Amino acid sequence: MTAELDVLQDAVSRLERAGIAYMLTGSIALSYYAEPRMTRDIDLVAELSGRDSKSIAALFDPDYYVAEADVGRAIATGGMFNVLHLAKLVKLDFIVRKDTPYRQHEFARRQRVRLPGFEAWIVSREDLILSKLDWAKDSRSEVQLNDVRNLLTDVKGLNRSYLARWAKVLGIESLYREVSK
Repeated sequence: MTAELDVLQDAVSRLERAGIAYMLTGSIALSYYAEPRMTRDIDLVAELSGRDSKSIAALFDPDYYVAEADVGRAIATGGMFNVLHLAKLVKLDFIVRKDTPYRQHEFARRQRVRLPGFEAWIVSREDLILSKLDWAKDSRSEVQLNDVRNLLTDVKGLNRSYLARWAKVLGIESLYREVSK
């Protein structure tokens, strides 16, 4: 995981120097909060609305491959784009933060944490649970559901009322009840 952490540290440094708000999510966040599992990429949510795709692509030049057109499309549609570190072959998946009440609230709750050798912003444990449930609601992905079970195991201070409230709003209440048994 050394290559991934090196690339993550570099990407975080570039984003912070450019004043771009972000947070780690996905498997890297899971590894911070619970039992790590293998991952093929690094997931980051970033606030990019109104940003120029050319400046985002230039931010990672020349060490990364970034398709400027993909960046522009992701910013316009609230989608995602990939950034690939050329030497280490580590992929970053950038998810443009959506402008919904929940996604705004989730982003406002992100936390600054210490990782090996640097600090970064990360999604809260509760919001990672909700996001994984939301991703799994249609596919019923066992990988995502097992991640959620992992995140719910023996956690003191977990805000279960927050989870129940937002699970209802997001339409994943029955799935949340199912995995939290």
